[in-house]
Amino acid sequence: MDKKEQIIKAAMKLLTERGVQATPMSAIAKAANTGMGTIYNYFATKEELINAIYLYIKRSEVPLIAKTIDPDSSLKASFFSFYGAMVGFYFKYPESFAFMDQFHSSPIITEATRTAGQQDFLPVISLVQQGQKDGIIKEMELDALLHFLAGTITTYVRWMQASGKENDPAYLEKQMRLVWDAIKE
Repeated sequence: MDKKEQIIKAAMKLLTERGVQATPMSAIAKAANTGMGTIYNYFATKEELINAIYLYIKRSEVPLIAKTIDPDSSLKASFFSFYGAMVGFYFKYPESFAFMDQFHSSPIITEATRTAGQQDFLPVISLVQQGQKDGIIKEMELDALLHFLAGTITTYVRWMQASGKENDPAYLEKQMRLVWDAIKE
C-alpha cells in the first residue's frame, strides 16, 4: 500500500468513527503513520481528502461490479448480478460502506467528484438506460432511479448489520426481487 492509499484508509476509518469535525488532519497523519507535510502533498484540505476517499471507494467497486455483468445475460439477470455485487462489496468492506452511508449525500462531496464517480459506473448506467429504452424498466429520471437503487442497497446492508445477520443469500434474493419489482415496468 502506498502512502496516499495509507492516508485514505486511515482517514476513512477515523472520519466514520468520529465525524468530520472531530477528526483533525493531525489525527489522520498519526493514524496513517505519516507527517502532516506528506498529507498536504496529496490533499490540500480535509474536504479534498474526503472527496478522494469517495472516488477511491467508487473506483474500488467498479472492477468487482463490472465483472459480474454478463453482456449475454438477460437484463434481469444482469441487474441481479450488479445488485448482489454491490451488497457483497459493502459486506466485504464495511468501512467503505460506513463512509458512503455517512458521506454519499454530504455537501462536502463536490459535483465534480459525483460526476467522476458516476462515470465509473457507466456499465450499470447503460444497463438501466437500455432497460428503460426497451420498456423493461420504468421511465423516470436516471438520477432519481439511481438514488432509489442506492437507497435500497444502503437500507438493506444497514438492516443486515443491525440484525447481526451476514449477507444471507435467501434474504438477498428476496431483497433483489422486491427492488426489481419496484423498478420494472
